[in-house]
Amino acid sequence: MSTARPFRIWSYDRSVKKGIIASSLDELRKKGKEKVGLLPEEPVQVVLEEDGTEIDDDDYFLFLPQNTTLMLLARDQRWAVEGKEGRSGQDEPDFMTSNEGQEISERTVELITGLQRDITRLIAFSNNDLQGVIDLSVPALASLLHDTESFAEAVQEACQRHLDERTQTSEAMDLLRLYHTSRQKSNLIIGEDSSSKRPKFANI
Repeated sequence: MSTARPFRIWSYDRSVKKGIIASSLDELRKKGKEKVGLLPEEPVQVVLEEDGTEIDDDDYFLFLPQNTTLMLLARDQRWAVEGKEGRSGQDEPDFMTSNEGQEISERTVELITGLQRDITRLIAFSNNDLQGVIDLSVPALASLLHDTESFAEAVQEACQRHLDERTQTSEAMDLLRLYHTSRQKSNLIIGEDSSSKRPKFANI
């Protein structure tokens, strides 16, 4: 059984902040809902308060350090950058428009805002999130980062390299799986052939 650890639990609008002890994700959900005033039967998402990353399995949960700040989100709530709390996901637009007229999803805006605090966060971006940053115009990305266009270009190049590396790794793993499967089938056929070609001796 996993060791119980302390965590900080916040409501989606950051108005309620509590401390709990939990040894599993289910236990954290159960205790957390009680702490922030949600009904026991209400389904919730558990996300990192700092960037909205969802915690949906115990494998990831077990790697979280003690006193990690987590947020519980009910069905009509979603994570927002600090300072934009207090509205449910139904009340917020799904995108914003840059000065060039390019539509940018709110998730991309929130992720890029997080990069201002720690640029290395892009390593944990999903492939779709990386592509979202790459697809932005350089001026729009620079504006969201509050930095120069040269820096925005460097960020996009880093995202592209990271995405390419993931693609290459995925393709290499696919080839290995194909090779492994082929070897297994080949060994099975050879085994059957060897068995059928063994000399049969008549009983004397």
